[in-house]
This record gives sequence, C-alpha cells and structure tokens, in this order.
Amino acid sequence: MKWFIIVVMTTQLNSGKPETPLWIPELLFDNQEECMTFARNNQIRIFNKAAIAYERKVLPTKLNCINEDMMNQIWKRENANEQDI
Repeated sequence: MKWFIIVVMTTQLNSGKPETPLWIPELLFDNQEECMTFARNNQIRIFNKAAIAYERKVLPTKLNCINEDMMNQIWKRENANEQDI
C-alpha cells in the first residue's frame, strides 16, 4: 500500500460550511515510517511549498501521512463537493 503526505491548511470559514483546505505533494512512499521520516525531515520546505500553492493566503498548520484508502476517500469527497456546486 502506498502512503502520501497531506498538509492541512488554516483558513477562516466564510460561508458557514466547514472547509479544510489541503495540499498534497506528488510524493509516494512504500510505508508510513518512510513517509513520516521524510515529512519530518522536510517539514519547513513542504510547508513553504504549501503556502506558495495557496498564494500565502492560508497557512499550513500540520502534516501527516495517509494511506491509499484515506486518499481515495478524500478524492471522493472532493468530487462530490464539486458536483454540488
């Protein structure tokens, strides 16, 4: 199973709907330990890239590693939200 780094961003809720912006670098890891080690060792660089991706309007608050199953759930939720618009 593959693992992904996910960065949780901070933002103000302005529409009353709970939103949590995420930034996911295009990196894959073979196990959680490898993913977390890379994430910890490169946290400043990863946070900087995440902030740039959001034009520094929202800032990163934490990062974690998730597996393929969790990633698929996130994509399904995102696709469902886009269809609601």
